Amino acid sequence: MLNLFIIGPSGCGKSTQAKLIAQKYNLTHFSTGQLLRNEIAVKSDIGLKAKSFIDNGNLVPDEVVYEILTTNLAKINYQNFIIDGFPRMLSQGQYIENFLQQQKQPLDLIIHLDVTFEEISARRAKMGIEFQDKERTDNTPEAMAARQKFYDDNNDAIMNYFASKNLLFRVDGNRPIEPIFADIDQKISTLE
Repeated sequence: MLNLFIIGPSGCGKSTQAKLIAQKYNLTHFSTGQLLRNEIAVKSDIGLKAKSFIDNGNLVPDEVVYEILTTNLAKINYQNFIIDGFPRMLSQGQYIENFLQQQKQPLDLIIHLDVTFEEISARRAKMGIEFQDKERTDNTPEAMAARQKFYDDNNDAIMNYFASKNLLFRVDGNRPIEPIFADIDQKISTLE
């Protein structure tokens, strides 16, 4: 059983790595952003609530994210998953850690992709902004800069907290997909 999380700055390649990990270890892959976009697409109450925040370039409130996430985790009995893009703040990390404990499930590892803003900018420039998710309404330069600032402001607290519990694995994400995955794969294989 593996319950994993992968985090890092916007555009660092979290989803790419999460898909590879999910495939190799037969895990359910959840992207908090995609779960939100799915709810918005079906125009559910919670989706419409989330949409009003996203369209204005604001973060969706924690209680909305928690509801969507925990509802989806319940469908898989709270186990064998990788979640990308969550937690984004220490309070979210502590929330999910406590939530999993209540379900008698472990939080096995938080994987952090260390990628410089310069590298992310270079990738975006090389591929053009189109490589970003077409369903996103928040891919303006302003929104991306706001996401980067939010990440910069909140990331150290998350990393320090989970590092102190031996639950953080940092990987150099400034490289091609394959060596990044190889490093993550090697780490995960030590958990099983």
